[in-house]
Amino acid sequence: MDIRTSKQLLGRIVAILCTVGLLMPASAVAGSSGPGQAKPEGEEHLPVPYNAIPYSEIPAKLREIEANSNRVKVDVIGRSAGGRDLFLVTLSDPQAMGFLGKYQAISQLLLTDPEKAQDMIEQFGDFKVPFFVNASIHGTEYPGVDAAMQLIETLAYEDSEEVQAILDSVILLVNVVANPDGRVLNTRYNANGFDLNRDFITQSQPETKALVRVITEWNPMVLLDLHGFYNPMLIEPCTPPHNPNYEYDLFIKWALAQALAMKAELYDQLGYDAQIPYLDDDLGFDDWAPSYTPQYSILHGAYAHTLETPFDDERGVAAHYAAVWGALKFVAQNKEGMLYDQIEIFRRGYLDLLQQPIPPELLPAYPQYEELMLQDFPAAYVIPAGPPFQLSQHQAARLVDYLLFNGVQVHQAIEPFVLNGVEYPVGTYIVWMNQPKRGMANTILEDGLDLSDIPGLYFYSPPTVWSNPRLWGAELAVMEERIEIPTYEIKAAAPPQAVVGSGTAGAYAFSPTSIAAIQAANELLARGVTLHRAEAPFEDSGHSYGAGTFILPAEARLADDVAHSYGLEVNVLARPPEGAIPLRQPRIAALVPAAGQSLLGRFGFQFDVLGIQDLNAGPDLTAYDVLINDSLSLSTTGLGPKGRKALEDYLAAGGDYIGLGAYGNDLVAQLGLVDLIEYNPPGNSIVRVDMAPGDPIAAGFGAEGHVFLNSGALFSAPGGGVEVVASLDEADFFVSGYWPGWPASGVYGAAVAVHKATAAQDLTLIGFDTLFRAHPENGFRMVANAIYSGLE
Repeated sequence: MDIRTSKQLLGRIVAILCTVGLLMPASAVAGSSGPGQAKPEGEEHLPVPYNAIPYSEIPAKLREIEANSNRVKVDVIGRSAGGRDLFLVTLSDPQAMGFLGKYQAISQLLLTDPEKAQDMIEQFGDFKVPFFVNASIHGTEYPGVDAAMQLIETLAYEDSEEVQAILDSVILLVNVVANPDGRVLNTRYNANGFDLNRDFITQSQPETKALVRVITEWNPMVLLDLHGFYNPMLIEPCTPPHNPNYEYDLFIKWALAQALAMKAELYDQLGYDAQIPYLDDDLGFDDWAPSYTPQYSILHGAYAHTLETPFDDERGVAAHYAAVWGALKFVAQNKEGMLYDQIEIFRRGYLDLLQQPIPPELLPAYPQYEELMLQDFPAAYVIPAGPPFQLSQHQAARLVDYLLFNGVQVHQAIEPFVLNGVEYPVGTYIVWMNQPKRGMANTILEDGLDLSDIPGLYFYSPPTVWSNPRLWGAELAVMEERIEIPTYEIKAAAPPQAVVGSGTAGAYAFSPTSIAAIQAANELLARGVTLHRAEAPFEDSGHSYGAGTFILPAEARLADDVAHSYGLEVNVLARPPEGAIPLRQPRIAALVPAAGQSLLGRFGFQFDVLGIQDLNAGPDLTAYDVLINDSLSLSTTGLGPKGRKALEDYLAAGGDYIGLGAYGNDLVAQLGLVDLIEYNPPGNSIVRVDMAPGDPIAAGFGAEGHVFLNSGALFSAPGGGVEVVASLDEADFFVSGYWPGWPASGVYGAAVAVHKATAAQDLTLIGFDTLFRAHPENGFRMVANAIYSGLE
């Protein structure tokens, strides 16, 4: 088995073990309360192989360099999940350091008027291009930080011809410790348990958001992400298939030449060889998903590379240093041409020009994927701001603010307009695609492609598909051909509007159509407010309300507070609905990975995290109202007799249960509580589902929705009191992604979420993925509904 295959296999094994909780230390899970991890304390756990600089020594060292070199500026750009500072070093020649604002302004000109910027390259004179180094986003890949520190010291103090040529050409930006929690705790992840190098399409973590701010402020021409460990050293660019939203012909022209320059410098300095997937690999090291740091930054015009150093010691530090040095020298020699083509990426978007194919001399022998690499951009995306188009104005506003945060231009309509026979009101958001960062805009907003039956297609890692609007619960429409609509550019989404009904109130009501509504309910319960939940749909004063509607006491001040604190519509009821169930704070045991903990916390639930060690101690789980399980089945390695008995006893005593994905559903099937699981879809995909009207588990959803299937479960025709909550659309369920043979799979109409309620117990089984890297957040509202339903 070669090194590459071995590392992929090891990575998959580690991911599986982490998913089922086998690698979670007891200190990270036992008795934890709430969403957050406590700020990590204690000594650093640096590895033994070499004298790596501890995180605790880095702040003082950076301040020392800043004090002794007029080429260096040190800023704190944010804090990690564990509360540790994130340091950005900006480095260039002393004259440039006095005019950083000027250089940032020129970087922004590339976007505001790329045609003008392209014409002005010669007039920029000594313009220095931003060059970004991101060090050790995986905490245990230590050499990147040490190489970054050595690089900073070299450029801060030395005066060789090479150093001067680099200082004359670049503004070096170094994210010195991209994952300080991981460095301190000797873990790949941050203190919240997230792999930060999978977070860039979701941006759930503070470290990711801090890095995105720097990228959008500077639009770096080059980004190098320092990782480990491949031998020989790995230097991207990647194999096909390439994300079709890249202007790949312009990217590969310089990225490949820069990779060869890094490889040559590595050999010249150290005698080490390097592998370049684009040239040396078959399929399987693609740059399809924008979840990774370099792949995300390509959408901002960067010639970006992952560098995987071969050794976890001083040799690994030296290899990273040499490769980065080779890239810096290459930029010093080629910056004008590289800058011209980076601006051309933006100019194509600005002028709505067609993408161009990869030049034949640079195209590897994969002609079957060429058409995947060229995007047919629509004229615009249309995002209505609120009802009746949106179930949640909050999620629409979140999507718009996310677009803006990522450098995408968003407008609002000044007049009503008609698209595809539908009239949209003033204030509707328009994302025109003739803009410099159209690739970023399309990556966020598109549904994705059907990749299911392309021969030989293989991806390094999921997802093969993503969709912020579909999986965040924001509706949009696609404008294929341009309609002339007067619009103006905005800087922020309009906040959700609070509405409080007028008149004499026998009670107040608000619907669970948004994450904000669930946050409000949990905050009210934490305050001890008497809150009820409608068990079934009801009518009041000529208005219809769905099952799961939250019922407030008839206190006008409370209703006003809830509406304005959370941007909700709170309606007046003549009287509380019959059969409304009183709620209380649920006692939750969560057998879920980091993404599940993050979403539970974001929704405002308090919970205890349990892992294998906790279960194997034989706890009495009957103190909990509900057990949420995404991680364990009876066949899970490491689950002992006491752990199995604790689960069996809990369920036998009538404990409520929410099963998520394959593991969560397998557990109750293995115990004989249900006999429903029929099929585990291959790959991952976004599918269209029909929701059961009037079902409290589907509360706040429309008649139709979109969910993410990833190693999930489909259920056979239920009986014996089992109700279908959501099912695949019977006509056309597949939206995008990878599901070989889906048209002939025979699963049209199959259930993807079911529940069974008895007098003693509520069982809810959700076969679609509600947790994947905390991205499909709208689907997680079904988990919230199931928690509340179990209290009734």
